[in-house]
Amino acid sequence: MNAILTSLTLGVMSLMILSLGSCSVSPPPAGSPSPGVPAASNSPTPTPSSIALSPSPATKSTPPVKMTTIYLFKVDNRCAKLTPAKVTIAAKQSLEGAIAKVLEETDSGDFSIAGYRISREGDRAIVDLRLPANAKRQFQSLSSCEQLALFGGIRKTLIDNSQWNIKSVQFTEKGEEIVL
Repeated sequence: MNAILTSLTLGVMSLMILSLGSCSVSPPPAGSPSPGVPAASNSPTPTPSSIALSPSPATKSTPPVKMTTIYLFKVDNRCAKLTPAKVTIAAKQSLEGAIAKVLEETDSGDFSIAGYRISREGDRAIVDLRLPANAKRQFQSLSSCEQLALFGGIRKTLIDNSQWNIKSVQFTEKGEEIVL
């Protein structure tokens, strides 16, 4: 136990000596008081805690993500119509982000979407939805309210946000058109 304690003490002392040895002190300018005599200047002497270090490459901040505001359409409380809500999403891949937001709103305990892909053919968007492998419910089992929330919400969100220039939306599952 003493050998370990001695080794640790020597290691710590060595580090302290190395760190002190790497510090350099410039000689006092001519006419300054001798060491131990307080200086008459008003500038504080830098202490180790007041010396600013330049940030390391790992601490550099990343540029902020450019955001955009869109209208997301979701079903109202009576399940009668779709109502717009302003949301802010990342501008890069905003189309995918909009679909993800609608899917978040429509995810329920017994029905969820495992994934999706979106492609475009001119002014038509094709949204390919994927159900989980162990899905208990299929698209055809959705109530009219759930259909409005999912398909209507995605369709209206994509068409009514003019920055995407989408005129129609087609829904597929694994490349096959979804027929309800």
